[in-house]
Amino acid sequence: MASTIVIPREFLDECARAPQVLEAMKAKCERILPRAQRLALAAGLTDFANGLYIETGVRPGTKSPEGVKRPYARVIAGSEDAEAVEYGDTTVAKQAILRRAMTA
Repeated sequence: MASTIVIPREFLDECARAPQVLEAMKAKCERILPRAQRLALAAGLTDFANGLYIETGVRPGTKSPEGVKRPYARVIAGSEDAEAVEYGDTTVAKQAILRRAMTA
């Protein structure tokens, strides 16, 4: 006979807000950032590489029915041509620097 374990939603929400979760996400971003910068520089995209940075914070919880405020950490491409470099457009070939850095 198999046992069923039920983990309450409140417990999971509390776990998501733990400082260790934010630290783990930030550590992942700190591994991705230099990879992305190296890939961008290798492709000759100096402005893109110089515009990369890590952003951390806590979501306001306004979309959550319970108002749960969860931490986040992400690598941001802040250069003017970031969207064109990452996804491509009519003048720039798709580079997918951030996507490739995450999987490297």
